[in-house]
Amino acid sequence: MLFLAAAILSASVHLSGVIEVPGVPVEATGSTVLTSEIADSRPAADDALTACSVDADGALDGARCLGQLTRASSASIAAFGAGLDPTGGDVGVVSAAVTADVDADIVADWWGSLDRSRQRELAATVPGLVGNLEGVPYGVRDHANRAFLSEAIEAVDARLASDRAQPDDVGRAAMLRAVGEALDDRTSGAAERRLLALDTVVPGRAAISIGDLDTADDVSVLVPGMFFTVSGQIVDWSDTAGDLYDEQSTWAALVPGAGSVDAPSTAVVAWMGYRTPDLTNVYSLDLARTGAVHLEDAIAGLDAVRAADPARVTVVAHSYGSTTATLALSSGRVTVDSLVLLGSPGSVVDTATQLAVHGSEVYAAAGSFDPVAGSAVFGVDPGSSAFGAVLMHTGGGADGVTGQTLSAALGHNDYLRAGTESLRSIALIGLGRGDLVAADDRTPGPGGPEMPDITLVRPQDLYARD
Repeated sequence: MLFLAAAILSASVHLSGVIEVPGVPVEATGSTVLTSEIADSRPAADDALTACSVDADGALDGARCLGQLTRASSASIAAFGAGLDPTGGDVGVVSAAVTADVDADIVADWWGSLDRSRQRELAATVPGLVGNLEGVPYGVRDHANRAFLSEAIEAVDARLASDRAQPDDVGRAAMLRAVGEALDDRTSGAAERRLLALDTVVPGRAAISIGDLDTADDVSVLVPGMFFTVSGQIVDWSDTAGDLYDEQSTWAALVPGAGSVDAPSTAVVAWMGYRTPDLTNVYSLDLARTGAVHLEDAIAGLDAVRAADPARVTVVAHSYGSTTATLALSSGRVTVDSLVLLGSPGSVVDTATQLAVHGSEVYAAAGSFDPVAGSAVFGVDPGSSAFGAVLMHTGGGADGVTGQTLSAALGHNDYLRAGTESLRSIALIGLGRGDLVAADDRTPGPGGPEMPDITLVRPQDLYARD
């Protein structure tokens, strides 16, 4: 048990309803009807955005807030935006409260009902709100979040240069600059990077896509595990997403029929949309539960934006993130096409059939020297035969299609390394070609040496890149 503890410590709400939106047909999106309709949210001339103020519990009437944002005067919107601190929690609280109260498909309908001038005005005046609303197109969110990021950096720098600096401003400045560096980095991923989400409150949350989520045929969402922070890992996690994007792009051209008649377009999301645990709370599921809600929201947002042209969606979750993903996909709120669980410390459901994944597209990977995989600390081992997932072969060898030599993924951090059999398999799964993934018929288990070098399994260590 002491060995397992050491290994784990060192390894890595919503109402649906019917609302009227000008120019958008009224249709039911759930069994519960919202008590406030966007069409009836008429702002008073002297107090236009009262509905966008959260109460003591961090809640608000999301439909009324959206309605008031639709009808408020430009002066009222400007005053509202000026009152939001780009480095404070108020922007995130408002966007989170709207997301918690209004489903993403309703937000998508609301945004589509606005005229272009009001859309541009909101994105420019309240970028932190628009950029983090699930259901708003990703190109718009990227533009808004980049403006939000610039505002936050400017505000923090101004405080640091004065006598008004706050205790965490040095850490906040480092976090924000890491996000900017991740957006500018071109170590991997031959596609445009977009900033899909940004929380400027330390330790922060962020999501960066490699590729265009508004149009991609196949979308993969990477969910990290314990010890990951925006400051420490957003650059590397985005490069990891870039590695997967490059691998998928190569295979999309090699394997016709993966998603469409022509080679499918792809996008990969480096999703750091939740706070991951550290040494003080590594055995708790509290952060996984919170993260699961954020992950559900992100998937629901993608479904809403792509309602007319759905993408094929794969969740690729590592370590503690795999437990978070099983919580999200057992909630009944969202469904994905494929799920890949890497080095998992356990699933909260007993079998893969209890997860909202189309068909039998659930996969697990357990490296031979990974002390976390097979530990079942948080539930059933996804690599066990009883769980029912496909256990991926990770030992490397010659690729059956190209003949290329693939390296093995042995340790806890190896699954997403470029050149590994596991990254190749994950790329194929994301393209809907799990039939080309080699299965591992060995007896799963914790494996590994009796006393592993814990420095080899720390997820916060950056990958060595050429």
